[in-house]
Amino acid sequence: MNKNSKIFLAILAILSTTSLLGCGGDKIIVGSETNTNPISNQRPVLNVYIENSGSMDGYMCDGSQLKDAVFDYVSDLSVCSDTTSLNYINNRIIPYKGSLEQYIKTMTPTTFQKAGGNHSNSDLGEMLKMILQEMTDTSVSIFISDCILDLPVSNSQKFLSRCQISIKNAINEGRNKIPDLGVEIIKMTSDFNGKYYYPNGGIEKLKYVKRPYYIWIFGNNNILAKLNSVVPVNELKDFGFEGIVAYSKKVAAPYEIKNRSLTSTTINPTKGNYNATIRVNLSSTLQPETVIQDLSNYTFNNQSLVIEDIRPITASDSPYTHFINIVIPKGVNIAEDNLILKAPQMPDWVIESNDDSGIEINDNLNKTTGIKYLIDGVADAYKKDKVLTSLRFTVKRK
Repeated sequence: MNKNSKIFLAILAILSTTSLLGCGGDKIIVGSETNTNPISNQRPVLNVYIENSGSMDGYMCDGSQLKDAVFDYVSDLSVCSDTTSLNYINNRIIPYKGSLEQYIKTMTPTTFQKAGGNHSNSDLGEMLKMILQEMTDTSVSIFISDCILDLPVSNSQKFLSRCQISIKNAINEGRNKIPDLGVEIIKMTSDFNGKYYYPNGGIEKLKYVKRPYYIWIFGNNNILAKLNSVVPVNELKDFGFEGIVAYSKKVAAPYEIKNRSLTSTTINPTKGNYNATIRVNLSSTLQPETVIQDLSNYTFNNQSLVIEDIRPITASDSPYTHFINIVIPKGVNIAEDNLILKAPQMPDWVIESNDDSGIEINDNLNKTTGIKYLIDGVADAYKKDKVLTSLRFTVKRK
């Protein structure tokens, strides 16, 4: 064999060895568990409760966005519901027998007072307790209130702390009855033309101002996920939507993991890294996009892995709600990992909306006395639910 032939064979052997080594490390195969789709097709019984205490009279003015928001939102939800029950509420539940349109059209301070119950004072914890006691696993309840707490002149902090505990207890009782109970709290604003009641008994008339109120939604989180997909909360933006906070237990979110083109579970490296895409249905977590797209709410077991971005899926026929693009860096050896969506921190709007004193109303028109303590009470009932969902996936080198 001549010298050139030996050189050729040597080069061929080196290339063959390199090729074999490359095949062993230049691809990975990813896999994921199969979770049951959480979206429920159950048509719930829809129960609507509007607080009819005196502090709500000012929202009953002409052109009130509260009336329009409730009319529009409940109308859309009723289409997805089995039956709709309309009520007033204060120290007791007061059923309304007419149609939704009449329910809205006849809302005035006079009809509020004629409806009955305690028009002067109300206990938020007791109202929530009554609402949750009426619920079943196949019902959804909507509660509309300004959520203003009747602060005492002295020891207001003790009063606020007791209110927080009262709300926590009411939600815990609801969770014991309905293990999959989810809670959504929406801040809205509306025209207000009426009286504001100070803790010391003083009254101030407010004219042509905007004031906040809140829509609380309770139900099995899988049913709420379905209603949210059909009647998105962001549609309330036309009626004064300002923010939302939601709570649920840990859910099993359906998902799959593939390459970026979504064609295969086999992934070839790009510049040494492996780029994968998780498609996942996060609707049962009940979280808004501000939470879902916040990368700080996610963590991997292996901190070397990276989330590149999170994007909503716009296709209406997709069983998934979001793309999560992840990067497995070159040289990272893992057999399996978990991507965890953590329960988020309290949103800024809750803190910014809170007023501890109930005084100087003209300087605090967009604030609500004690709202932080009410929502903290709900958060306390879910404080052990630190993880909203966990996506386990496997990695095998090919």
